[in-house]
Amino acid sequence: MSDLIKEEELKKEVEEKFQNSLTESNITRKNRIWFTINSEKAIDLMSFLKEKGYFHLSTITGFDEGENLGAIYHITDYKTIVNVRVKTPKSNPKLASVLKVFSVAESFERELEDLFGITIEGLPQGRNYPLPEGFPKGVHPLRKEVKLEELIDKLNKQEEK
Repeated sequence: MSDLIKEEELKKEVEEKFQNSLTESNITRKNRIWFTINSEKAIDLMSFLKEKGYFHLSTITGFDEGENLGAIYHITDYKTIVNVRVKTPKSNPKLASVLKVFSVAESFERELEDLFGITIEGLPQGRNYPLPEGFPKGVHPLRKEVKLEELIDKLNKQEEK
């Protein structure tokens, strides 16, 4: 008998419910499941997971794959971590806010905007986070094309003004 019964059952349920929207589903080890889903159905998947007892969004991790940017939503029931990966084209990066599902998401979503330049649709207006006010506009320091030396030079020039 497998020790991954809980993980296998959830994976099967998600695959059946979101079969046309998933591009990947994996159990990488005990208590760790990964789903990659198109952005239009991501909120639906997260709502479904919350209904199944995965009620805590522990963090959101941004990523840059070159042509695509995206986010990994780390959702847990305090035993199993479900990672939901969502991609968006770098040419027009937009993701829907998950605040209606997970009210703790605001600071994580602000990080995606500041550090990766992903527009979070539905995120209320607020201050920059974690970048300071006055940080050069249009510079998103965790994108692959941003070079540390160039960023330091921009910051130094701005400080001289």
